[in-house]
Amino acid sequence: MPAFDKRIGDFDKANTQVLGISTDSPFSHDNWAKSVGISHYPLLSDMQRSVAKDYGIHMAEMNINSRATFIVDRTGKVRFAEKYGKGELPDPDKILAEVKKL
Repeated sequence: MPAFDKRIGDFDKANTQVLGISTDSPFSHDNWAKSVGISHYPLLSDMQRSVAKDYGIHMAEMNINSRATFIVDRTGKVRFAEKYGKGELPDPDKILAEVKKL
């Protein structure tokens, strides 16, 4: 998300690693990142859908995943989760506020 890329300094100050994960291929990620100007955080490919399944956002009937944001602490515990509907995007300010609560 370009909005997170623009705020990466704020997430760094909060000692937070931002990652983008989707079921798209690494090639697709590279092209998308270049087209929207993402360069400050890694995009990871979940082509086997294992992460989407583990986090409960895989929709098997369509073989796609929901868009969601997860905040995971250092021990691997999910501390915050939010799913988004079609066309909805996460709000970096809200996510940063949730990070700062930890």
